[in-house]
Amino acid sequence: MATRERLILSATEQDRPGLVAELSGFIAERGCNIDDSRVIVLGGFAGLMFLVSGSPLQIAAIESNAGSLERTNGLRVTVRRLRDRLVPVAEVQATPTWVVTASAMDHEGIIHAITDVVRSNGGNILELETSTESAPMTGSPLFAMRMVITVAERHGSAARLREALETLARAEAIDLDVREEVVNCL
Repeated sequence: MATRERLILSATEQDRPGLVAELSGFIAERGCNIDDSRVIVLGGFAGLMFLVSGSPLQIAAIESNAGSLERTNGLRVTVRRLRDRLVPVAEVQATPTWVVTASAMDHEGIIHAITDVVRSNGGNILELETSTESAPMTGSPLFAMRMVITVAERHGSAARLREALETLARAEAIDLDVREEVVNCL
């Protein structure tokens, strides 16, 4: 099997049609594969993040030509090579994860309060999505969050983390739900 390397390519730019096609075309033209990706638009700006794999020469071509994307397309690009080995699909293991959903009247510091409880109890956040919208009857800002976490037993326990999140939820009037799910992780 040929040696494959990986890198993370992230980019931001004011949202417009064609951004994902431009970035994925840049990657494909250099013979690389997009193994995983996330694209989001916040405040009219697109954030794009791709996990890219390829031969050492293909990865080097991505690294050395990334600056051309800003000059030609206006994309602000950051490239970071990953130094760990590429894990074959056969070695992917099911890892226990927890999905935390929360909603509350929005206020400053709510995201920090929740994520700090996760951190201080040995949790690692894999995904985090938050939003605000107007409450149906009052129009007040309503906070909503979905977070996927893992808990490394050597750093904490899932039971202790759940208890700490529930304590925070009662103190801050947050409607919170924590449930276990199993997802494949590298």
